[in-house]
Amino acid sequence: MTESTERGRAAGVARLPSRRGAAAVGLCLVLVLAWRLTLGASSDDDGHVVTLALRLSRGDTALGDEMNLQATGALLAVPFVWVWDHTVGTTGIVLASRVWFVVVAAVVAVVTSRALRTRYAAGPAVVGTVAALLGLPYQLPLVSYSSVPVLALVLAAASGVALRETRSAAWAGVLGVSTAMGTVASPQLAPAFALALAVGVVRVRGARPRVVALASSAGLIAVAAAWVLLAAGTGPVADTMHYLLAVRGDGLSPLERVGRAVGTYEGLRFPLYWPLLGCIGLTAVGCLRPDWRALRVGASGAGVAWCTAVTVAAALGFLPQLWFGNTVAALETLLVLTLLLPVLAELRWSHRPGDAGDLAAAAAPGLVAATVIAATTNSGPAYSVHGAALGGLLLVLVVQWSTAVRRLVGVRARRGAGPARATSALAALPAVAMALGLLALPFDEPGSVRVDTRITTGPWAGLVTTSDRAARLTALSSTVDEVTRGGRPVLVLGASGGYLAANGPMATPSVWLDDHGAANQWAVDWYQRTGRAPDVVVVTAAADARAGGSAAWSARDPLRAWVATAYPVVRTVPGVGTVLERR
Repeated sequence: MTESTERGRAAGVARLPSRRGAAAVGLCLVLVLAWRLTLGASSDDDGHVVTLALRLSRGDTALGDEMNLQATGALLAVPFVWVWDHTVGTTGIVLASRVWFVVVAAVVAVVTSRALRTRYAAGPAVVGTVAALLGLPYQLPLVSYSSVPVLALVLAAASGVALRETRSAAWAGVLGVSTAMGTVASPQLAPAFALALAVGVVRVRGARPRVVALASSAGLIAVAAAWVLLAAGTGPVADTMHYLLAVRGDGLSPLERVGRAVGTYEGLRFPLYWPLLGCIGLTAVGCLRPDWRALRVGASGAGVAWCTAVTVAAALGFLPQLWFGNTVAALETLLVLTLLLPVLAELRWSHRPGDAGDLAAAAAPGLVAATVIAATTNSGPAYSVHGAALGGLLLVLVVQWSTAVRRLVGVRARRGAGPARATSALAALPAVAMALGLLALPFDEPGSVRVDTRITTGPWAGLVTTSDRAARLTALSSTVDEVTRGGRPVLVLGASGGYLAANGPMATPSVWLDDHGAANQWAVDWYQRTGRAPDVVVVTAAADARAGGSAAWSARDPLRAWVATAYPVVRTVPGVGTVLERR
């Protein structure tokens, strides 16, 4: 046996523990992910986005039958939901849809990481990808109008980096597809994706990649728009636009909503955040000299750790509810603020042209998208959902910050100054922070450690929530299932996820119908235009309570008044609300 053979065998034996360790870590991550996918259940946003996909999979049209711009965000979920509906039914469809989102997000993650590796090292590329893709609006791992734009912004930022670096037509196509995907999923974010496309095209040299990027993006958007218009018709689409403009859930103007979103961060002055502000101050001191990298990296890392600890503790109920939210999207905003200074300092002394351009190219579309979301969302500061639009910016910030950590590790290793392994682990901190933020708080729940009841039947089967929520969702599912037997069309007011249990058509102009006042005249007009009146109406007790009672609701809302007149047979279902039928 030769000496080289002996060395090879010894090296192989030495690699076994590391491979086993990696496999063990991978298995733990899969188990944690599987656990997180089961947490939380709601008939609102959670059930709403799956209901949209189910409705489209059964043949109804986006912006025609469904008068809701959010319907186009469900298109990527339609094929999977169609298969599940035709093979299993709707039992467990919410949990299954979460698994489908993981599949879609995994594909985006692989492409994003590969794009970043055309310019950056593999480690920072993976850390940045994980951190950016975990910033899910409402903490909901579902394909929807809110999550798909996040995936698209991240992918656009990464493909823009790869396109500039390689001038490849393939990466130009990825940039075009990602911007088109985001625009179709959330049309109000078209300005942000147009800017991402324009910046990516301007930064690359050569006519061919520019043409490919522009043509692929414009072509896909044109095909989607033509399909919607041909399927729904121009008249119904116009009615949908008028209806959406008439509905203003919180009564605020777009400018007032933006002011509210920005004003919430005034909460950073509270004592809980003084350590974070101190870390940012130390980071600023470390930015004064190029050789003070250890100070600016260490201080910013400590800031990330502190704001993560505060956010997670608040999400789990160990600290008071934060004014601007204890969500992963709020944490994402804090990470952007914390990492920005050290990255800008590195760019100041960097000898690599293009790094600053990568950051600016990701920042511009992200800031536009965050502003648009803040101006249009009704969800308010409790969710800080606008922070999720900063995914592309966070991606580049984390990659460049982690790269700075790696440089620090190299310097310390050459000088023999302390444990390089601990410093190297610091590079993964932003991804760990975002993972903890997502794990801590399922949508509309008191925290991941405070849900204790598993739902065993119906659309939410397999999910774990509070005992009260589980009882109410089970009652809603069984009630809708019972009243729609025989294929009876149904209208559900106040719980869009209730349609998931229906045996008949969704007889509604929008699966999310509530007290929209005079704007609901468009809904009444939809019934007159289509002739698709329901046989039975379910009004949840929560919807009636929010409206101040059925009488007050009927007095200001033509839809609720029509229901009260046309469906006089009323019975109360405990835990659900009222069921109304014709005589």
